Amino acid sequence: MASYLLPDFFLASTALSQPAASITQTIPASSDTLDSTLTKVIVGDIILIGNNITKPSILLRELTFHKGDTITLGAINEAIVHSEENLQNTSLFNSVRINWLQDHDKVNFYILVTERWYIFPVPVFEIAERNFNVWWETKDFSRVIYGGILNWNNFRGRNETVAATVRLGYIQRFSFYYNFPSISRNQKTGLTLSWAYSRNHQTAVKTIDNKIVYFKDPDNFSRKETGGSVVLSIRPHIHVTHYFEAAYRHVSVEDTVRKLNEIYLDAAAESKVTYSVLRYFLKVEHRDLAVYPSRGYYFDLELIKYGLPLFKEKVDIGYALSHIKYSIPLSKRWNIGLGLAGKYTIAGTMPYYFTKGLGYGRDFIRGYEYYVMDGAHFGLLKSNLRFTLLPKKELHAGFIPLNKFATIPYAFYLNLFTDAGYVKDEMTGEFNPLSNSWQYGYGAGIDFVTYYDMVFRLEYSFNKLGESGIFLHFTSSI
Repeated sequence: MASYLLPDFFLASTALSQPAASITQTIPASSDTLDSTLTKVIVGDIILIGNNITKPSILLRELTFHKGDTITLGAINEAIVHSEENLQNTSLFNSVRINWLQDHDKVNFYILVTERWYIFPVPVFEIAERNFNVWWETKDFSRVIYGGILNWNNFRGRNETVAATVRLGYIQRFSFYYNFPSISRNQKTGLTLSWAYSRNHQTAVKTIDNKIVYFKDPDNFSRKETGGSVVLSIRPHIHVTHYFEAAYRHVSVEDTVRKLNEIYLDAAAESKVTYSVLRYFLKVEHRDLAVYPSRGYYFDLELIKYGLPLFKEKVDIGYALSHIKYSIPLSKRWNIGLGLAGKYTIAGTMPYYFTKGLGYGRDFIRGYEYYVMDGAHFGLLKSNLRFTLLPKKELHAGFIPLNKFATIPYAFYLNLFTDAGYVKDEMTGEFNPLSNSWQYGYGAGIDFVTYYDMVFRLEYSFNKLGESGIFLHFTSSI
């Protein structure tokens, strides 16, 4: 399987005879003089420069203008800003710049991109914990996971992703993933195929005092899981995507796990269960930079059904989960971030395996990193006041031979934050005092953002319990 190499630039409509270098010399900046007799112009040529691997159709799909469109002169800069943001949010490019030149009643656009490195054979060295801060309490190196991951992003230049994983050690996992974002001519329909098998020596069996209780069997694997899924994606609008997933799962645990928690997998105290999954996910993305936004909004809605009556499966659970995120600029250096999340579950008896409240992934209250709040329903509010300490800069590392890594972008931000959340737990609330009551956390931190969507957050947080501490995270807070 070979990637497709394109010339240094591609003309989406009209071929030019001059080389890429001379093109960049002829467009040092966008037009700063306009023909005052015109109010509207026609989009002429769209020239792509720097997409050596990425197919032209992948870039053109993200633009808010297309050849032959009529556009007002006053709307050109706004169209450029949104198109640059859309291209940057594909995670295919280190940098994106769009210039334009007026040619009588036409405007020609020049799209200059610097592609990322797309093939990552990455060694795995991880810790089997919910987050880094939980592991740091014990520094237990027996919980090490090692292995390798091969990620081939932008496979064939079509923004496809191929990934294979081999994880060994404390948790063993073997998986394969192939994402086709465009399987139709209009590039609005995609397909994802995945399969995974995992087995654990240690299994979380219950939650007491809002801390996870584990059962560990060093000689045997206490839990084994396998599953596969097919996802159909539909992107009718550049900012809106629908996902429809059908999947199956099989989970088995040792008898000891079942004895420690009789409703670990289902109400019948089974030691193994097979069930189907139907999932719908809606994503609406209107942020300037998805990995670390400063302006715009985001919305998602997830509907999941575990177990289908048609197949007489023992699992019968459904839930709805949604996130709303806003980033509001106050001035050039100040902005506010707001996030709201909520989950509602429909189930008779809620097995522990399917119970996830606050404390997992990105749904947690800052200051409570050492705790989980399991339950069928939850609400979460997050807020940030952020100051740009050092705006985005670029450092050229001449000692790095690869151009895709030699230019290192970086930026620093200060933030003040407050979070509040509530988890409804009707099953084990009497053993977990943080559930069924409002909890809150607050604090301050510094964020470092650099290339390849990497974010490092160092925060000092306080919680309602009167506890405080320093915590490290690797994603944006909202």
